[in-house]
Amino acid sequence: MALFKNILVAVDLSQDSAIVLDKARSMAKQNEAELSIVHVIEPIAVGYAVEVTSVDIEGLHEEVTKQAKISLNEMGDLIGVPPGRLHTVLGQPAREIRELAKKIESDLIIMGGHGRHGWELIFGSTSSSVTHGAGCDLLIVHIDD
Repeated sequence: MALFKNILVAVDLSQDSAIVLDKARSMAKQNEAELSIVHVIEPIAVGYAVEVTSVDIEGLHEEVTKQAKISLNEMGDLIGVPPGRLHTVLGQPAREIRELAKKIESDLIIMGGHGRHGWELIFGSTSSSVTHGAGCDLLIVHIDD
């Protein structure tokens, strides 16, 4: 009996994403589940010292989004995830991952984690933030530093 039918994989588009995708592909195969992949782009913050009119924030977001979609499409092609199940969203990563998981009715979220150290001990990590309010199971793939 399959435990999971719809798996959402959250990636940061770094080289570590390959480790997370490999685990996700394995879990999907074991469970005969569908995979979806998400990458969340955090909004670009502008400090008070920068004159806002001199920075094209919208243009920067568009370029970052364009590059992220290209990378996500390449990842999807490598593991057989169709374009309709690839998601690039702008926002706060933990919240956006939880919201998308609910929207597409995922029963498992898979993402990478490095373990807690440094500032993450104080502020928390994306993976620990996803656990608060996630309506499904969460698998954190350990990434060695």
